[in-house]
Parts: sequence; structure tokens; C-alpha cells
Amino acid sequence: MPSPVGTAPGTGPGTTPGTGGTPGTGDTPGTGTVPGAPPAVTPGGTWLALTPATVTLSAIEGESTGFRVIGTSSRTFEKPFNMAIIDSKGVVTTDVTISALSQFEYAADLRTAPALAAGSHTTNLEVRLCEDVPTVCSKPLPGSPWYIPVTVNVAPLAQAQERLTLMPAAFDLVTYQGEPLSFELVAQMAGASKPVQLAVVDNAGILAQGAVMSQDSSTTYRAKLTTSSVLTPGEHSASLEVRACYDEPRECRLPVSGSPWRVPTKVTVKSGINLTALAALPGVAPWSTYNGNATHTGYVPASFDPANFTRRWNRPETGTGFGQAVAIDRGRVFTVAGLSESKWELIAVNEADGEVAWRYHMSRLYNVNPPAAANGKVFVTSTGHEDSFLWVFDQATGQLISKTALSSQWDRYMAPTVVGDMVYTNSGAYGGMVKFNAATNLVEWRNTTLPQYDGWTPAVDGGYAYAYMNSQVYAVDTASGGIAFTIANPSGQWMGWTTSTLALDDKMGFVVHNGRLLGFDLQARARAWETNGSTIGQPIVAKGVVYSLAEGGSLVEARASTNGMLQWKSAALNNGTVEAAFMRMVVSSNLLFASSATTTVAIDLATHQVVWTYPLGGELAISDRGVLYIVARSGKLAAVNLR
Repeated sequence: MPSPVGTAPGTGPGTTPGTGGTPGTGDTPGTGTVPGAPPAVTPGGTWLALTPATVTLSAIEGESTGFRVIGTSSRTFEKPFNMAIIDSKGVVTTDVTISALSQFEYAADLRTAPALAAGSHTTNLEVRLCEDVPTVCSKPLPGSPWYIPVTVNVAPLAQAQERLTLMPAAFDLVTYQGEPLSFELVAQMAGASKPVQLAVVDNAGILAQGAVMSQDSSTTYRAKLTTSSVLTPGEHSASLEVRACYDEPRECRLPVSGSPWRVPTKVTVKSGINLTALAALPGVAPWSTYNGNATHTGYVPASFDPANFTRRWNRPETGTGFGQAVAIDRGRVFTVAGLSESKWELIAVNEADGEVAWRYHMSRLYNVNPPAAANGKVFVTSTGHEDSFLWVFDQATGQLISKTALSSQWDRYMAPTVVGDMVYTNSGAYGGMVKFNAATNLVEWRNTTLPQYDGWTPAVDGGYAYAYMNSQVYAVDTASGGIAFTIANPSGQWMGWTTSTLALDDKMGFVVHNGRLLGFDLQARARAWETNGSTIGQPIVAKGVVYSLAEGGSLVEARASTNGMLQWKSAALNNGTVEAAFMRMVVSSNLLFASSATTTVAIDLATHQVVWTYPLGGELAISDRGVLYIVARSGKLAAVNLR
């Protein structure tokens, strides 16, 4: 006998069929044999149309697959009636919902039984409409019962594993003691019968914590993961568990068939301290200002072997953190730290051991910009109306040598540019530039005719100090301070009051504006070329090649400096461990270093491939003693031996 499925009375004379209650199933499971033809429609039953007339489903062993049948009536009845859906083979569960779509249309939502074995299962669902109890149905409505042939093809459990694709399939990560590494896992899920949640579970302690994966689309999920900060030096291996669940994945009482999946993960933790002896690199100048030198090329003429890279030391976050670019001279790293309540300090750190040599508390100021260092002195500008000054310090002692009033509004600048004893920097309440003599501690001239933009510093080469503002290159005569000439960017568009710094090389100037890399011929005084696309960040240049961060900061492009012709593109900088776009670069004779907010990579200039990765990102600098410095936004400072 069939199991009762529940009944529901009609609503009175002239009503449509009743909506039924919860159906039941028979006790006998499907046999997997090919069914015979369904019973013929009872005479007089054509007034009820069932859609689809035949159901064929695919399912995974251990899972329940949902389907819907819609009944459409062409007549009404005076007496109340009851409805039932009967399955005598156990192919369909009792989990059925019947709902009215309109006065003459009803939907039945059903599910296959999760206990079905792999193979093909068939049944004929019997739809009864009766004036009495449907399990007896001695008073059927005209045409009752109706039959719906159902075939369920159940795939074996092993095939369930194929529904989830993990990218990457395994991790081989390298980090340093106390330096958590951020990385990303992407999953693509196909064939789930209803909404699914995914989570990453770590039972070995290699992660800071597990994560519920966010859903990017109907099939794509993403987890942002971080290694534990307490991992000791050595290799740590684990199998990360990826759960797919129909309920909350950290509990996962209703797992998807095939769950969990495993991601083999190895984390190699290197020692955090390696205080090797330091010596000056032949032919390499100190990193004195923004992008290293007065022309802001970001170029260091030396070769390095990634196999020899080790972390030298690192310093923790500074107060509330405000990491800026550093200057390096005479074995010391100079950095500005933003503390709480507009308090600032200038810090000198020994390259040899990472210890603080001295600190200078600069009191409450609106803003303090990155430092420059040269000739035994450190130069820092502060901005913000009455807080506008050029500060000069002794590198050895931190003693304040001079403090000269400048003018600005709420601007933020790059580090001053130093050429010999001359210091060039932004200044002016409505725009301008200043030339300061560090030997006399006097201002040589003040230019107040430049437009008011922030975010830049002069690029100085030969007899001119250059700036790019208002879609033009301005060349300021270094002797007089007057504007000698301008070069227009014909395709320039206004992009706000913050601009970029020019990089100079062999009478050419380069800047990124509105996603385009521009090349200006400073001798011909014309824009020589431009690129289209989505270039970001600051270009750098070395030996006739200009490098830029293209395609939104996802890869490096190398172009001929004279005509902009593309020489090569790097492999993607995002290797599954990087979230943000890359924004900063420096280049040596054989490697280019690029940095995002979380990660720094080295690219081989010969192969164009990423050959080294470090789990910290930010501002970059390379000292004349062969040490790479990375300054995170938080103020964390890492020193990496490059030899």
C-alpha cells in the first residue's frame, strides 16, 4: 500500500483543485530497471495538464535533487476535494511543497531521495485528486489519478569530487619568521542542487585562522588567507580542508557530496635575522630622495642573485602607522613616522642591525613629507598653512640645523630633490617651487607662478627643474627660478589636484597621466609619444628602457624610451598570493622589483618571469650597500640582503 501523503480540502463550490499536504512515499526503493510505460490517462482526465509530462534528472550519490511539476486546470468543481502525490518506489522524498501560482495553476516542488544508489532509478508518480482521503480515494475526481514518469540518473560519489576545481591545487609558500604571508584560494563549484557555502579549515595551525569563502558569482568562490605569525623557522606542511555545505560551513551538518576537498600546503619559514657584513657597491650612489636620485629613475646599476636574498632585519609598525618612502645615506635609513594626534618624528635606523640611532620629535604638525638625505644632512618638509617648513638635520646626531618657513595649504609632497648643496622642493600657497642652499641655509629663489598641485617633487637635470601639472611639463630655470618653457600634453584631461613626478633619462621625461604613459622630448620640447591603456603608478627608467605598471598594475611593460615601442611584457605579477594592484618599482641591472600593498616581487629582466617573492609590500628603496628596503603603509620596515 502507498504511504499517505497528506490531504488538503478544496475551498468550496466552484473552486480549483485542493493544494494537498505533505506527500508520502512507498517503502520500496527504486530498482534501477527500465520502467514500463506509465498507466494510460484515466478517461475524463484531460482537464488537468501536468508539465513536464515526463521528468529526467541527474543526481549525485548521497544528494537530493529538486524538481518542479506544474498542474494547470481547465475546469472547477462544486465540492471540496483533497490532493496527494504518491511514489511507491521511494525515488522521491516526502519533502514536497504544493503552492498556488494562480487560480487555475499549482506547482509541486519535490526532491529525489538522497539514499539512492549510483545508477538509474525510475518511478511513476501518481497524482490523486479525491473527495475523500487520498490514500483510499473511493471518490476520485473525474480523470484521477494522473501519472508522471520519473527517471533519476545517479552518478557515483567519486564523480562528486570533480564538481569542485581549486586554484591553485596546492601551495608552496615562502615567508620569514614573524612575517605573515597573505594568499588567495579560488574555487569553482558546478552542479550543486541548491545554494552552497564553502569554507577553508586548517587543523594544523599554519593559518592565522580559517575563512568562509566569499561568493563572486553563482559558481566562483574566493578565500583570502594568511599564514600564522608564530610559525617557527623550517618547513610546515598541512592539508587545508575545503568544505562545501548546504548549511553553515563551520558546522557543516549538511555537506555536499564529495566534501571535503584537500589542498596540500607547504609553508617554508626562513630566519628573520641575517646581519651579514655590509660594504659599499662600486658605482652605486646613495638613495637620496624619491625614486633614488634627482632624476627619479629608480635605477641602481648593480646585479643581484635572488638565490642569495635573505631578510636582514625588520622593524615593527610605528605607532598608529604612516609608512612613507625612505632616504638612505652613510649607512643609515631615514624615515618619517606619523604617530597619534598629528605627532610626527624623524627616525634614523642603522643599516647594519636595524637599531634606532636617533629620533627627533617634530611636535604637532598637519603633515610631514618623506625625507631626503645627502652630504651628511637630512631634509624634510612639513605642510599645512602655518605648519609649512623645510627642516634640515645632522645625519650623525639628529640635531636640527635649520628650519626655514615655506608656504602651502593642505598639500602633501614627495621628498625634496637634492643636487649637490641645492635642495629643490614644492612650495607656495597657490603653487610653486623653492631652491634652498644647504651650505648657507638660505633660500636661493622662490617660484610662485606654477599651478597648485600636490603629490610631486621636482625632477632636476642639467639647468632645469621639471614638473608635470595641468597637462603640461614645466621647465624651471635652476639659476633664476623662472619658467623657461612648457610642453603641452595634447590629450591631457584634468584628473584632480594631485599629480605625478617626472622621471628623466637622456633628455626625455616620462609620467603617467589618466592611465597613459607619456614620453616628452625635452630637447625638441614636444610630447614624443603616449600609450593607451590602464597604466598606474610611477614609471622608472634605465639604459634606454622605461618601465611601467600596465593593465591596472597587474604586469610590467618595458618600452623604448625614445619612441615608446613595446619591448616586452612580464608574466602576471599576481601569482595567487597577491590581492592588490602593484604600484611601486625599482630596477637594477638584471632585476626589477615591484610592490603592491601586501607583496614585493622580483622580475628577471631577461626571462620576464617572477623569480622572488616577499610577503610585505609598500614603498621601495635600494641602498648603496645592497639592501632592499620595503616600507609598509603601517610603518613596518623590512630590510632584505640582496647579496
